[in-house]
Amino acid sequence: METFWLMADGIAAAAAPMTLLATLFGVVIGLLIGALPGLGPSAGVAIMLPVAVGLGGVPALACLAGVYYGSMFGGAITSILLGIPGDPPSVMTIMDGYPMAKKGQAGQALGMSVFASFFGGLMGLIALVYLSIPIASMALAIGPTEMTAIMVFSLSLVSVLGGRNAIKGFVALALGFWLGTIGLDPIAGPVRFTFGSMDLFDGLEFSVVAVGLFGLTAMFLSLDVNVDKELQSFRFSSLLPRFSDAVKSRWELLQGSTTGFLVGILPGIGATAATMMSYALAKRFSRTPERFGTGIVQGVAAPEAANNSASYASMIPLFTLGIPGSATTAVMMGGLLMLGLQPGPLLFVNNGDFIWAVFGSFWIGNLMLVFLTLLLTPALAAVLFISTAILYPIVFTIIVFGVFAIDYSTTGLVVALAAGIIGLILLKLEYPPVPLVLGLILGPMLERNIRRTMIQSQGDLTVFVERPISLVLFLMTIAVLLLPLYLKLSNRRKIASDDDDV
Repeated sequence: METFWLMADGIAAAAAPMTLLATLFGVVIGLLIGALPGLGPSAGVAIMLPVAVGLGGVPALACLAGVYYGSMFGGAITSILLGIPGDPPSVMTIMDGYPMAKKGQAGQALGMSVFASFFGGLMGLIALVYLSIPIASMALAIGPTEMTAIMVFSLSLVSVLGGRNAIKGFVALALGFWLGTIGLDPIAGPVRFTFGSMDLFDGLEFSVVAVGLFGLTAMFLSLDVNVDKELQSFRFSSLLPRFSDAVKSRWELLQGSTTGFLVGILPGIGATAATMMSYALAKRFSRTPERFGTGIVQGVAAPEAANNSASYASMIPLFTLGIPGSATTAVMMGGLLMLGLQPGPLLFVNNGDFIWAVFGSFWIGNLMLVFLTLLLTPALAAVLFISTAILYPIVFTIIVFGVFAIDYSTTGLVVALAAGIIGLILLKLEYPPVPLVLGLILGPMLERNIRRTMIQSQGDLTVFVERPISLVLFLMTIAVLLLPLYLKLSNRRKIASDDDDV
């Protein structure tokens, strides 16, 4: 009960005019940055850091946090309307959001992304307020061995995300693994597969690959279509969100929020992996898994809820332990230090009023984003009905600007173009692109944690089954891989018994 009153006092303090303006400014900037392909929340918070710190105190953190979760909201915009991920976590939103938009349901898809983002953010905020310290303490028990098991479990979901042909899914996963090895070796330090380019020493930027793999590929596929058509007509009702869709997707919203929070709290994994796991779990436990990827609201609800829940979960280790859970919270930690505050348990003791006011600004900012995005949804959805002869040159310009702004290098543009060509080849050969993305994200994490585990255990492989958390996760992985085989054998036996009865 004490926590409830502390939170109420924090919301009242966050309602101060200066803090409200800072929060509004942050969420608007975040929406714009999230909608720009390639930038994402970490770049947005870094760009706004000098401006926000100049505001001082609670408004500074309220502005930075607004940019963070605002960009999480905004990333779904281009993913749904154009099939181009605004930021890495919104990649999974493309799977059903873009097909919905092509079917004239852009308003429904955008509306669901708003509902799911708000719901996931709300669940994440509740957990942030009530469970911060105990959950952060539990997260400290997660070492490289457990992280390896988590990565392996995530990769086992390729059997769900890989489409109808599991072999092609694992081939795409292997290609993603290889792409993830480009750059400096994370442990020993030698250079791998950079082809003499110093710009590749840090590896491939995932945002650049995702923009090329999904955005440019979609544009390449449309080259054989007549783009000189007139502007399309549409009904205004098709641009509006529907509350009934949120009710229909209630279980996906709950599952996505829970998955996003549990994955997001673990340092180093991030919201992108959380959205992929959430989408895969939603598809696995759906009564109609074959409909996922064809344009259904449940396919938008699960990853978007996970996206925003994970963003708040990643703040728990930051505030309670002084450990940034993601690149974005690392930048926010820099903001705290610039304000003269040391993140950690004593922050709640020595600066309790400050922390609760910051948490209060999160609640206000979440509500601001709902009203802003719902008001903008019809205008945003109308973009879809513009002739591609007008739209695609604008989109291509935005892609070039977004990719170049990441590191101000033309190498990123070359990588995006190459990813677009690879994506086109994969689709023509019916190889799914999502496992490639999964391998690119989780492959480097898996490599680092396996090697750290081997160093700690001096090469003893039994460490993976001696620790209870990793053992449970490996057993879950085996179950995920064997379940499809069991179901197929059961169906064959059922068909055979039916034939015998006839």
